[in-house]
Formats: sequence, C-alpha cells, structure tokens
Amino acid sequence: MSEVKAQIDTNPSQEEAKAVVDIIMERYTDKTGLLLNTLNDIQDLYKYLPKETLQRVFENIGTSHEDLNSMGDFFDNLSLVPTGRYVIEVCDGTCCHIQGAPQIIDRFEKELGIKSGEVTADGLLSLRPVSCVGACGVAPVVQSGDHVYGCVRLIDISAIITSIREYAKTKDDPELSAMLTILAERGFTHDA
Repeated sequence: MSEVKAQIDTNPSQEEAKAVVDIIMERYTDKTGLLLNTLNDIQDLYKYLPKETLQRVFENIGTSHEDLNSMGDFFDNLSLVPTGRYVIEVCDGTCCHIQGAPQIIDRFEKELGIKSGEVTADGLLSLRPVSCVGACGVAPVVQSGDHVYGCVRLIDISAIITSIREYAKTKDDPELSAMLTILAERGFTHDA
C-alpha cells in the first residue's frame, strides 16, 4: 500500500489554481461563510494557501489581498506556507509549557529532522507549537488531526511519529480523490 494514495501538486499553475477555486466555490450556494469555507477547503487540499489560489479568491469575491493574508495568519488552521499532510501540534500553553512542551518540541525536531514550521522530506509531517488546546488535565498534549495524545513524555515521541505514519498509510482522502477526478476531467493531471 502506498504511503500517499492521492497527490496534488502543491505549487499549482495559475490555470489550475483558478480551476480548483472555481470548483470549490461551486459547492457553496449560500454565500454566508463562503470566504472562510473556501479558504478551509483550499487548505485541506494543498495543506496551505498557495498565492495562486488566493489570487483567484480575490478575483471571485473581491476581498483584498491584505484581508486574505490576514486570515491566513490569524486562523491557526490556515497557513500561508506549505505544511505536511499531517501537522503535529504541540501545545505550548502555560500548563503544557510547565509540564515540558519545550523539551517535547525539541525531541520532535530531532526525531523528524526538521525545525518547527518545516516539513519532512517526504512531505508527510510538519511540526508546530500551538496555543492552549484546552486539555490542561492531560498536559503536555500533542495532537495531529483528530488524534490527541495526552500526558506525553519524551519516550513517547517515537511511538507518536510511528502512529501518525502508520495511520497515513491506511488513510485515503475521498475529498482529494474527488477533486483530482474533477481536475482530470478539466484537463489537469496528477500522479496518484
């Protein structure tokens, strides 16, 4: 079984970016929340907000580039720089910080061979500290997607990385597969 079942080029051409944004925006008949929903969908697809897609959002909605970039900076789930398919988030809120979050971040960096904010060579994982996740009772906390790891110790880091990598091998992304099918129908091809 391949590690990544479906892929999309994380550096889309201007034409492909336009097609992707148009496809995403076609889903939303109710304009309430259109901008944030569109940005979330772009983030889910590319794992960041490529500037080419933001340009198309700007053209379609008329929101300023500054507002789009501000949203990308403000919302923790949006990123203006590429992230891994799975983002390992280490809570660095007060309780987690006191319980060893800085050392946990250091160990993740060592074991992944990256610094916070970077992506592993295979594009699968990235690491970032986050503000309080509201799970102070099980500090320190690490999360990736829907998986939450509490009371994390330094000796747990390798197992957490292995767990996420194993999960990635079995996880197919139906939204990505559907998008790739639509793009192929419109003349854009990607490796699967």
